[in-house]
Amino acid sequence: MIFKNKKILVISAHPDDETIGCGGTLYLAQKMGCNIKVLFLGEGVSTRFPNKENSDKSKKAKKIRENESKKALSILNIKQYKFSDRLCTQFDKFPIIDLVREIEYEINQFKPQIIFTHCDNETNIDHVYAHNATMIACRPTEISQIESIFSFETLCSGNYYHRQKFNPNFYSDITKSYSQKLKAMKCYKNEIRKYPHPRSIKGLEINSRYRGMQSGLELAEAFRLERAINTNKLFK
Repeated sequence: MIFKNKKILVISAHPDDETIGCGGTLYLAQKMGCNIKVLFLGEGVSTRFPNKENSDKSKKAKKIRENESKKALSILNIKQYKFSDRLCTQFDKFPIIDLVREIEYEINQFKPQIIFTHCDNETNIDHVYAHNATMIACRPTEISQIESIFSFETLCSGNYYHRQKFNPNFYSDITKSYSQKLKAMKCYKNEIRKYPHPRSIKGLEINSRYRGMQSGLELAEAFRLERAINTNKLFK
């Protein structure tokens, strides 16, 4: 199995993206012996405080989001994570090399074989920069241990990008892990919206069932395999 006994690094723009994009898959992966770490590149809430991104209210909201994330990751049985504090929707204000170097550092320290990150079909600039920086940091070299890179979809940001849609080519059966994914998502109380918003409980289920219908499964998470290198270990 592709996810058995592997080291997996998830590169997420903000806390909650990891659960929305691949929470069910991560829960199953850790049950198959995978060692998983999540890197959060930004804090995800400061954009809700225009011109007051560094105010006490913004900092309080950031702390709440971080605590929600720790609870969600605990439900998914993920014990390794790192929070960075880049301001939300402002990744484009910094040289992309800053993101690349942080990702490269985590790759060099953690030595993952599998990477999960955002797709680039997004309206959220942070998600796009996370994707682009990851692809740069994961460029193949003679010392690279990375076997495969998967991009995931993020409900809300991805649903509003109409010019080009996310076209998955890899599906993960989360029928047996959807309840854990839902439980983890409910930890992000301030991020859940009312239906018909895509980032609602019903929206999450509809998308999982839709991806399931595409792949002959009951419930699924969809990914785009960005690159796979057969090292003769990949499918063992």
